[in-house]
Amino acid sequence: MSKRNDRMIRVIELLADGNFHSGQRIGEEIGVSRTAISQYIKDVQALGLDVFRITGKGYRLAQAIELLELNAIEAGVATPSSAPIHLERIVTSTNDVMRERLQAGGEFKAGEVLLAEAQTAGRGRRGKQWYSPFATNLYLSMYWPLRQGMSAAMGLSIVIGVLLAEAVREAGVSNVTLKWPNDVLVSNKKLAGILIDLEGQVIDDAHAIIGVGVNLSMPEWLATPIDQAWTDLQSELSTKLNRNDWVASLIARLRTGLQDFDSQGLAPFIERWLEFDDLLNRNVTLTMGNKKINGVAKGIAEDGALCVEIEGAIKHFHAGEVSLRYDTN
Repeated sequence: MSKRNDRMIRVIELLADGNFHSGQRIGEEIGVSRTAISQYIKDVQALGLDVFRITGKGYRLAQAIELLELNAIEAGVATPSSAPIHLERIVTSTNDVMRERLQAGGEFKAGEVLLAEAQTAGRGRRGKQWYSPFATNLYLSMYWPLRQGMSAAMGLSIVIGVLLAEAVREAGVSNVTLKWPNDVLVSNKKLAGILIDLEGQVIDDAHAIIGVGVNLSMPEWLATPIDQAWTDLQSELSTKLNRNDWVASLIARLRTGLQDFDSQGLAPFIERWLEFDDLLNRNVTLTMGNKKINGVAKGIAEDGALCVEIEGAIKHFHAGEVSLRYDTN
C-alpha cells in the first residue's frame, strides 16, 4: 500500500470517533502540512464517508464509525482454528487478492479469511459492480480446499446462502429469505450476496474462494446508483449492531458449516434452504441465451440445481446456465 493510502487510512482512524479534530493535529499525526490535509479529506470522502469542516473546530465525520479490529474479531471467533484472519483497510476485491496470491503459488489454510473495510473493484455475479463503501458493510473472502476437485463445489453457494440466512435470522431479522442461487433478501430487498471463484482441476485438488458481501449499514447516498431494491442489517434491527461481534460469529458459522458440508455433503442443507426459499411455488422466467423458459419454481435438487415445473414436468437448472427473473408479487 502506498504512503498516500496509509496516510488516508490514518485520517479515517482519527476521525472514526465522530469528534472534531483540528487540521493541525491531523497533519501532525500523519506527517504532512496543515494545507495538505484538504486533499486527504477529499480522498476520504471519495470512499463514501461524509466529512465536514467547521472553522475553529476542525474536521469530523457526520457520524462515528465502528472500524473492524482484528484482535476483537479473533477473540470473538468461538471455534478454535489455526487458519488466520487477515484485515486490510482497502483492497481492490477480497476475492481478487486471494486469487492472485493462490495463482502466484501462495498457500492458504482451510477457513483462512481476508476482510476489508472497502473495495475499489468489488464484483458481484456476472461481472456486476458491488458497491463497497468504507467501514459500513462486510467484505469477506474465505478459502476452502476442494480435495475431490471441482465437483465438490456443486451446491457450495447453497451452503453459504443457508449459513448467511441463519446468521441474519439469529441477529433478529425474522423475514429473511434466499433467492436461488446466491442472494439473501429481506422483504424482497437484497441484503447480501455470494461470489464463489474456483481454481484448479475438475478431478484433482481444487480451491474455492468464497466471497461474501453483506450490507450492514449502507449509506443513503448509494440509493441512487444501485439498480435494485436493497436494505441493510442495521435498518432491520431495533438495537445497535456491533460489526466486530457479528463478523466474528459469521466466520465461526461459515467454518463450522463448511466442515459439515465436507463430511455430510449438501443433503442436510437442502431442508434448511427450504425454510428460506423465496422462489418456492412462484412463477419464474429463465433466460438461456436468446431462449426464455417460463415455469413454477419447486425448490432445489440434491445437487443444488433449481427445480422448475414446466408443462407438468420437473426440470433442473444450474447456476451459470441461466439468468432468472421471478414474480415479486
